[in-house]
Amino acid sequence: MFYETIATQGLHYLKQDGWLFFEINEQYAAETVALLQKLGYTDIVVQQDMQGKNRMLRARK
Repeated sequence: MFYETIATQGLHYLKQDGWLFFEINEQYAAETVALLQKLGYTDIVVQQDMQGKNRMLRARK
């Protein structure tokens, strides 16, 4: 729920080509990527932590 709020606010506050970064729950990586794609973000990358879990996400406005 808060990922959606932050991403929606990012559409208004980030400059064009600005980056949005999240620390995410590994269980919600796919859903968070889908949400950001739906909102129009591009260059979405999920990165793994030292244990190999999907933990970080970045996206470009």
